[in-house]
Amino acid sequence: MKSFYKFFFSTLLFHSFLLADTLDRDHEIDVDDVRSIREWLNTKRQVTVKEKGGALSISGEVHTAFQIANERSNGIKQRAPNGATDRAAKTFDIKANFMMDYRTDRTWAAIRLKFDNKAGIFGGTKDRINLDRAFLGARLIEQENYTTDVEIGRRRLSNIFDSKIEFGSLFDGILVSYDSGLENIGNFYTHVGAFIVDQRQDHYAYIGEVGLMNIANTGFYTKYSLIDWDTHNYSNHLKEKKECKEALYCNLNQRFEFIVSQLLLGYRFIPKKFNKVVILYAAGLYNHAAKKLAITNYHKMNWGSYVGFSLGELKKTGDWSFDANYQLVAPQALPDFDSNGIGLGNAADTGFYTVNIDGSGGATTRKTAAGNNNFRGYQLTLQYLLTNNITLFQSWQDSKTLYNNIGPHRSFKQYEIEFIYGF
Repeated sequence: MKSFYKFFFSTLLFHSFLLADTLDRDHEIDVDDVRSIREWLNTKRQVTVKEKGGALSISGEVHTAFQIANERSNGIKQRAPNGATDRAAKTFDIKANFMMDYRTDRTWAAIRLKFDNKAGIFGGTKDRINLDRAFLGARLIEQENYTTDVEIGRRRLSNIFDSKIEFGSLFDGILVSYDSGLENIGNFYTHVGAFIVDQRQDHYAYIGEVGLMNIANTGFYTKYSLIDWDTHNYSNHLKEKKECKEALYCNLNQRFEFIVSQLLLGYRFIPKKFNKVVILYAAGLYNHAAKKLAITNYHKMNWGSYVGFSLGELKKTGDWSFDANYQLVAPQALPDFDSNGIGLGNAADTGFYTVNIDGSGGATTRKTAAGNNNFRGYQLTLQYLLTNNITLFQSWQDSKTLYNNIGPHRSFKQYEIEFIYGF
């Protein structure tokens, strides 16, 4: 199996250097389902300054958000006030994003700083700054119907690879992209990358995705991704086996036993009477590295899936978009820290294999295993452009434990409303 993955990644990498695409990408893969307004604003209302033969674009966002959540574990309230953790049930956030892009004919660089702070005189924050994006890129090959690009730096996995339930982690690494417009076949692309998991332990992960969009001009598309987290043996770093009980690296091998495939199928079309973009999509996910363990009652619980639809697009004042999807994620489907789906709130920051999600605190048991997987639930998202600059964003999500014989029985509900000003 390992040899197959090595062959897969090496083949994609080889083709990426030989081939390329005519599409003028904004250096983040376009997903065909309704995107969050945060991503949409990245391509809108930018101020351009010509300098030194390139184009400098500056844009920003100001967010005010309110969330209310109800999270329970074995019937016990998890959020403050009067909950088992100090995580608030009602939260008010003040956010601002600052983006800069500089481009020449064959090179580019992008930066995004995120300022995400809690509101309040007491319990509020004013110093939370996150370097969310910082990468540079160059076009290696540009031909009539294909291009090849290389990019190095930081962004989210979800900015490059498409999934409703995985790719929530940072991508600090190198990406090679190949895009090609194939006449009467569709738009084909390949993304292959390697990124840092833990530089202290020489732990790196590898990922690739291939896709074919607008197949034969029908609106159908498909994407297949493969990510390998299982590339390092943490037990080699333990001086003595007895240290394993409380050592930070105790259960890290199990935490990284994930080689995850995802196949996504979708159909994008515009009904004549409705005159709005409609997208139908469904995906299945499978962890090839999962093992039958005591914590999972000696079964492999290594699959995930989601299905949904979206309506509308955001382009001008009065436009709206709506997305609804249903998600199923088993305990061993993907790493806790890479979860990008609804989850279960996880106010206590617990892990599935370890007491804490960061790998510390010792091992869990079948009774205490928690984390942010092992759930089933649905998510609804509605966005409306009040003006060309102001967007109203609302979402509702509801989830509960998938396998009740693994870990505590948990439930999670959350409503969010957010006003976003983009400039």
